[in-house]
Amino acid sequence: MARPESNTVSYFPFYCEEGKKMHYLEETYGNDGFATFVKLLRELAKTDNHFLDLSKNTTSMFLAAKCKISKNTLELIVNDLAELGKFDKALWDENKIIWCEDFINSIQDAYSKRKSKCINYQGLLSLLSSLGVRKLDKLPLNGGINTQSKVKEIKEKKSKGNKGVFTPPSFVDFENYCKENGFQNIAERAFKGYSENDWKDSRDNPVVNWKSKLQNVWFNDSNRDKTIESKPNPLAPRPSSNPVNPYDAFR
Repeated sequence: MARPESNTVSYFPFYCEEGKKMHYLEETYGNDGFATFVKLLRELAKTDNHFLDLSKNTTSMFLAAKCKISKNTLELIVNDLAELGKFDKALWDENKIIWCEDFINSIQDAYSKRKSKCINYQGLLSLLSSLGVRKLDKLPLNGGINTQSKVKEIKEKKSKGNKGVFTPPSFVDFENYCKENGFQNIAERAFKGYSENDWKDSRDNPVVNWKSKLQNVWFNDSNRDKTIESKPNPLAPRPSSNPVNPYDAFR
């Protein structure tokens, strides 16, 4: 009996040149942004028919754990990738489906020697319709994919009239700020507490300005980095009251 054809791939090309979209991710989320994008592509590669359904909370939790970020940060990154046109925006906004047309185009060579063809956008819509995820008439045939960079548009949206919109810092930025102010010892504990709580404080209020939150809550004398002073070793030999002349051995 013939083995069924696989709808996954074990490799995909990754271009080294950094574009504006990847630069935006790193500037906004630090290394977490770039690493999460690569890990999402890996998940697309090894998932049947190359789409991810994050409509279930447990799926988002599992994927966030694999990316070593909070679920809230994962959704922020995917939202921006959809805005930037890397992921299909309509499928993400309406169904929490991650679909990357660029990724599909990049793996065509892997399917060239197979009998089964790589799924395309229209095939995905049919599949999602059969699974009861969405109706075929909910999206235009072109997939609604924006192929132009929207970095400038996103920055304007976040800066104009949206001062309360919060973007989580990377741990590197968070730790550096603590270190500069003399509180490096609390960086990991504070960052972990906020990130695991979807960047809400102890009263369940959303964090608006993480630097102000550190200043008001964490930066106090009891948390300040301690200066380590060297202490004498009680086991070390004490200096002799009668210093030894190194030439005595030759007399």
